[in-house]
Amino acid sequence: MIVTEAGGRYRFVTQTDHAALSGRFARHWGAGECAVPSPRVPLLVAAESHDQGWSDHDCRPRVDDDGEPVDFVAVDGDDWTDFYTRGVEVVADIDRYAGLLVSLHAAGLRRGGYGVRTEILDLSDRDPYGVFVDRQEAYQDELAASLDLPERERDLLDDLHADGSAPAGAIRSDLWKGYLLLQVLDSLSLYVCHNARFERAEIGPVPVAGDETATIDVTPVGPATLRLDPYPFDVASLSATVPRRVVPADADDLADAFYDADVRRFEVTFVS
Repeated sequence: MIVTEAGGRYRFVTQTDHAALSGRFARHWGAGECAVPSPRVPLLVAAESHDQGWSDHDCRPRVDDDGEPVDFVAVDGDDWTDFYTRGVEVVADIDRYAGLLVSLHAAGLRRGGYGVRTEILDLSDRDPYGVFVDRQEAYQDELAASLDLPERERDLLDDLHADGSAPAGAIRSDLWKGYLLLQVLDSLSLYVCHNARFERAEIGPVPVAGDETATIDVTPVGPATLRLDPYPFDVASLSATVPRRVVPADADDLADAFYDADVRRFEVTFVS
């Protein structure tokens, strides 16, 4: 559950709704220099389903010992590894390449984003994340073998697993481009879902034409309008809605208040 507090209220967005927003971005990605890595459909599956393992947990809000709602970044480690283990398996059953991307995403969330998400700490030397990362990276090797990926892609996995970051020239790898774009889609969706007030931000690296990367500047130009530069979508402006529940922060029973609240849709528009 993604929880934001503002104005004496809590705003709740489920992880699966956040992932659905990532999927909407993915379906419209590919304008101008913002390239779509190949294969495209597995990327769409990965973007829309990368947090599938959270679906049961997000059926109700959880509270800590102080009665405060537990945001997704503060979830218990054993629960977290269970969510992502299940979620990766679900996606791999749909599409093995998508499962590989989601496994990389999940392991990267506990391994410093494989060097490209500086806001993520490397927790791979701490329980229970070390075992989780080891198992996911072994599973990535299994998926790569079953997909008969080219040697360059398997070498990339070897480097990621050995060093925790990509080697020079990795951007020529379609798998690495897919991973990078999945991180961008996840970050852009989290920016929308996890902020009560939008401020200027930078998101990247994002793969662009010519085997290069760029950074997308996000600039608010209205209460719910965001300018992206470079602009990545295949329509002149892209509107998206986020289902969320809003409850008073002083509610006696947070779960009761959560279910008593209507699901309301917050709309945001992206422009060039």
